[in-house]
Amino acid sequence: MIFELKAEYGCASEDAEIHLWHLVREGSVLALCEREMTSESPTRSALALRDVFPERLCQDCRRRYCELLPSMPPTTPTAATAQAVRGAG
Repeated sequence: MIFELKAEYGCASEDAEIHLWHLVREGSVLALCEREMTSESPTRSALALRDVFPERLCQDCRRRYCELLPSMPPTTPTAATAQAVRGAG
């Protein structure tokens, strides 16, 4: 699944500074937070996500995006770590 960033302007003015960035599926106008964006909204690749200040990314979109990411497999302790834990007790 490919995502894009779409801009939401402050004070509903296109000349104003961008208020928030929302995550949308590529080609869509519906943000992960369920806000409908306009097709004219400035769009950036989700690869630019790391360049967006956390306070400029919609919290609901961020939370939903994290829910959609594949979870990391649980790590298993190495033999040396397991032995150290047993010896610590």
